[in-house]
Amino acid sequence: MKPVSLATAMAAAFSIAVLSAPNVHAATDAVPQRKPGYWEITTVAPVSGMTKIKVCVGEDDDIVRPEGSDCTESKLTPLNEGVIIDVVCTTKEGKQTISTTFTGDFETRYHAILKTTFDPPLGAIRNMGVNLDGKYLGPDCPKEADATQ
Repeated sequence: MKPVSLATAMAAAFSIAVLSAPNVHAATDAVPQRKPGYWEITTVAPVSGMTKIKVCVGEDDDIVRPEGSDCTESKLTPLNEGVIIDVVCTTKEGKQTISTTFTGDFETRYHAILKTTFDPPLGAIRNMGVNLDGKYLGPDCPKEADATQ
């Protein structure tokens, strides 16, 4: 296995966190959307520790799939208070199998637990877990905010 740089690992954790925060209501049969506006996303991953970012979410929010990848249709498994979403994506680095459990109202907050398998491994990383919490900050995004779809 070739070593993975800290920057590569952090980029992977960031992309996983950002792609994994859709709006989910209890027991849904469709991939929900987050409320458009300004969100604070806190992630905790072994590679990067705890990080906080603020993002602007638009009407066409689709963060189940990593940007720049070709993905299968999402497989949804409804839960009493959320949903599990499984998707397989292909990027230039290889295949990512992503399973995410989502809970929350997604109008004001949400929580996600992501498990990703990389094939081939991303450096020394074959599997990665990320916990994510999103908090809605308001409808207006600052001009300097990162925009997501």
